[in-house]
Amino acid sequence: MPAGFKQAINIGVRLFMDAKLLDILVCPLCKGPLLYKKNENELICKADRLAFPIKDGIPVMLEDEARKFPPEVEIK
Repeated sequence: MPAGFKQAINIGVRLFMDAKLLDILVCPLCKGPLLYKKNENELICKADRLAFPIKDGIPVMLEDEARKFPPEVEIK
């Protein structure tokens, strides 16, 4: 099997796994849904107004590590 083909398969599997992971992850505080913000590399909980960072491809689902949104900021 050519190396490029094998690499493409690995990327496809990783993207599928990431999508599946995003489908099952919920906010650790309220158990509500999370929004994935690719550009910010964060998972957002609108209900708790928290942004959980994703470091090295791993979501850090700790309240102490989350960025808090001020009340005046609209979350989209």
